[in-house]
Amino acid sequence: MLAVALAAAARRTEQRTIQRLIDAGATTAERAILLTDGHFARAVRGRLERAGALQSAGNDRYFLRMAAYERFQERRRMRVWIIVTILMLGVVTVYFSGGFA
Repeated sequence: MLAVALAAAARRTEQRTIQRLIDAGATTAERAILLTDGHFARAVRGRLERAGALQSAGNDRYFLRMAAYERFQERRRMRVWIIVTILMLGVVTVYFSGGFA
């Protein structure tokens, strides 16, 4: 249950960060904005940086690379579909093997 709560908190933090960048128009190095938050927000920013969606412009200023962020989201959606499919296959396998009887 803790993992689900942490994942939800990370997703909310990510959404707030992305929305803040979009609202500020921070899509180029010249329009980069200051992002200073707590440790948790820094971890989320680190994940976005590793994905190439968030680019540092120096001095704790960042800008959003929208195309990279969209690719990051697509990869995440694909992982979710794969996990759901595997779980469903497991349930079907147990069902047809008489595991629910």
